[in-house]
Order: sequence, then C-alpha cells, then structure tokens
Amino acid sequence: MSEERAIQEEFERAAPAFAERTRGRFDDLPATGFSRVESHETVLEVGCGTGNFLRQFRGHAQRLIGLDLTAGMLGVAKTQHPDLGLVQGNARRLPFASASVDLVTSAQALHHIWDPIPVVMEMRRVAGPQGRVMVVDQHTTESYEQASFMNQLEAIRDPSHAVSRPPSAFRIIITSSGLEIVDEHLWEGTNRLSQWMWPGEFPEERIEQVRGFIEKHGPETGMDWERDGDDWVFTRRRMMILARRA
Repeated sequence: MSEERAIQEEFERAAPAFAERTRGRFDDLPATGFSRVESHETVLEVGCGTGNFLRQFRGHAQRLIGLDLTAGMLGVAKTQHPDLGLVQGNARRLPFASASVDLVTSAQALHHIWDPIPVVMEMRRVAGPQGRVMVVDQHTTESYEQASFMNQLEAIRDPSHAVSRPPSAFRIIITSSGLEIVDEHLWEGTNRLSQWMWPGEFPEERIEQVRGFIEKHGPETGMDWERDGDDWVFTRRRMMILARRA
C-alpha cells in the first residue's frame, strides 16, 4: 500500500473522533509567538487535518489556509472551523504559487512521511525569499535503540505511521531542504494511553496490541511509561523548528 493510501484509509476512518481527541493537544505549545507571525500575513498549514493546529493562528494572521490529503479530515475541519480556507492536495506538489505565503507550517505530519525532504522543499518554495517555514512534530530521544522501539509501538497504534525522528534528524532535514534554522523549541508533556487511543477511534484489538507492547517493551521506547491503575502515563515530546531560506 502506498504512503498516501495508508494515510487516507486511516484518517478517513477516524476523522470525527480524531477531531475531538486532539482538540487541545497544541494548546501548551507557544506556536504563534514562536512563528513570528504578523497580523497582515497568510499562514498555510500542510497536513492540516481537522484544523486544530491552524485555528491557533486565528486573530494572529490575516488569512489561514489548510491543505490535507484526506477529504474526511477536511470535511470535519470545514464544519468546525468555517473561517479556514481548505484545499485537498498532496504535500509533495503544493497547489500554490512560489513565494505566495508568509508562513508555511506543518504539525504532526512529517512522521507520516518516509522521505520528508521533498515536502519541506515544497514548503520552502511556497514560502519564498522572505517567508518562513515552521515544522512541529513529535520526536524520539537521540538513542537509536529507543527510537526503534518507539517506532514499532507507533506503527502498531497507527498503520499510517512512517517514522518518528530525534531532534538531530529534524535539523538535518531542514538544512538539507535549503533552509536555515532561525529558532527551535523542545517541549515535553505528560499524556495517558486512554487519551492517546480512544475506544471507538481505534479498533479494540489494536488497543490491546499496544497495551501488550508497552507491557513488554515500554521501558525501551524512551517514553517513560508508568502504570496508573488500569491506565498508562507517558512522556510526549515535540519539537518546533522555525527556518528561512539559507
């Protein structure tokens, strides 16, 4: 199955519950201030999903545009955030003119993409000489072994998962795409398995497979899994990188 097809199948199925589960997951990230967005600017999010990240720029920018591969996700976004400009398309071939957007961002998208450099290069093209590119994504520790176990767990949870990466890899992706890093921010927070995998959004057998993997390999993922009654608590790590043309 192609990367694009795997993403569409998973998120078409899960779109309504996904929107509710992830409604506030970016609220602790200082994304708008970090982005240096100004009130007259246009923001484009690549892989916008149901709009829960892009909505944070409401009131901070003049125009908000979201692009996603999956019609079901965009349908939910249109219902919940009717002020957003929404476009269905492929991140490898962005349907926007070069140098047409002030800030091009993606949030929790690159870990679904095996080869992200062409995508980031497209974001760079659309941002243009004076524009900015901001990438937000989950990250692993710098341990190869822990990253490997975390990725095994993520692939059980979500078949559309490609690879989570350490901060050092994100820096390489950004600079290899012809960008210069302006700023970066590492974030850590606590999450629960019951919040990470909602019954109804995820098949019950998949939840049980994840539980079994955590029981056996949780300490090896670098995610600090700890049992809390019938639930599990773990550390969630994200990285924000702001960049401009090198």
